[in-house]
Amino acid sequence: MDLRAYDVSRWGFFRLHGPNAKKFLQGLVTADINTLAPGVCLPACVLTPKGLLVADCELYEETPESVLAVTRPCAAVGFLAALDKKIMLSDSLLKALRSERAWLVVGEGFDRGLPWNRLCEPARLLLGTDPPEGADMLSEEEFEALRVGAGFPLFGADMNEESLPLETRQDAAISMEKGCYMGQETVSRLVYRGHVNRILMGIRFGGEAPPAGSVISREGKETGRLTSRAGSVALGMVRHEDAVAGAKVAAAGREGELFLYPAWPKPLSKA
Repeated sequence: MDLRAYDVSRWGFFRLHGPNAKKFLQGLVTADINTLAPGVCLPACVLTPKGLLVADCELYEETPESVLAVTRPCAAVGFLAALDKKIMLSDSLLKALRSERAWLVVGEGFDRGLPWNRLCEPARLLLGTDPPEGADMLSEEEFEALRVGAGFPLFGADMNEESLPLETRQDAAISMEKGCYMGQETVSRLVYRGHVNRILMGIRFGGEAPPAGSVISREGKETGRLTSRAGSVALGMVRHEDAVAGAKVAAAGREGELFLYPAWPKPLSKA
């Protein structure tokens, strides 16, 4: 793939700074902040006390006392509100970076000489500068095709404030080893004592996938709804008991097959 750039300046970018910035985040997000290091992209979630999603995000260490948090547009307001409620109890400072240019760059040909100041595989995030020379611009439709093709759930489409992180394949954003954080009790109960009632799956159709919102049925019974689509592939939330890779389903009169994306993390287990 040639070098391609997508304008993400509409995304939410937040900088937390202070001697206790990491300690503050450790008590708020699902990920273990102690694993954060230069060059590491750490996925994390912010939850309500009941364990529902407020926002998904990625965290980057800028300095030992500064952390950059990145969210998608629909999650930015909730993320900021959640941190604002707690930040007054900390000596950390929170700043929304509203004016910075931001690009998500994908493809081959990354040059060590380029001024990358954020790093996340398999795509790289470039802030405060122009896109790399020669990079083709990705349209919204092209980016959506890449997103759905990679199985990356989007807040506001595949998940919302009524979702649980384990429903939307956020297992890699959750640490079962760290101390307490907001919503931990619900997450632990689901991992150790039960399971979610619905879960995100990939659906592959023989032709064009039906539109988002279409009812998914298995063996004639409704099991969920499509949440995103791109070409012949879609994401959809289905009942836990029907979430079997290879299972035949239908939506809007079109037959499809459930599958698991290779990049999805393994579900958290009791072990």
